[in-house]
Parts: sequence; structure tokens; C-alpha cells
Amino acid sequence: MTEQERVIKDVITFAERNEEERMFDNVKSYINKIKRQRDNLRIELKKYQSNEKIAELENEIERLRVSSVFILNEKERKEEIKFKKEHREKCDSGIYHFFEATDLGIAVDVKCRECGVDKDITDYSAW
Repeated sequence: MTEQERVIKDVITFAERNEEERMFDNVKSYINKIKRQRDNLRIELKKYQSNEKIAELENEIERLRVSSVFILNEKERKEEIKFKKEHREKCDSGIYHFFEATDLGIAVDVKCRECGVDKDITDYSAW
């Protein structure tokens, strides 16, 4: 017998005995239990949805990584931004990126399109 069937049987028994207070208490207790189960299931559903979203975002990151030619690390990105700022003020021009594959890693140089000044921004600590 399921719990729901047991509760219904108890309610009928209490009603037949004119024990309305016990009948209502029994029903209230069952309703409260169902509400707790509902709340727990909502929490589980949120966890499931957030895990699903994380997996979706990780797949998107992997897709972008695979289709990218090269990804600058944080140190290289900071050096690139610093170089851009310096040459925007001086030359008001964009920059070229040069990537050179070596046996140890990929060397990264940036070069101002206007004045031709270049800078090695490679993060050798990552090699």
C-alpha cells in the first residue's frame, strides 16, 4: 500500500469514527510532507539545471578553443593591451600580431602598423 493510499484509508476511518480533528491533522501532515518533497525536488532541479548550464558553457569554451588560431594567456593579454594603449596615443593605429611556433611553445610579437615598432610579449614562463 502506498503512503497516499494509507492516508486516504486513515481519513476514511477517522471520518467514520467522527474523529474529524485527527482526520484533518492526518491530511495536514501528509500535505506538509508533500510540500517538503516538492521543495527538495525544486532544489534538485536547480542543481541539475545549473550543472547542465555549466556543461553547455564548457562545451562552448572547448568549441571556441578548438576553432581559435591562438589564445593569449593573461600575461600576454596585459602586455598586448599596454602596447595598444601606448601606440594609440602615439600613432593612432592598430597593431599586427605575429605568432611563431617553436619546439618549446609559440612566440608572440606585436607590431604597430604606423611606426613599425614591435615588441615580444611572449610569456616564456608558460613554456
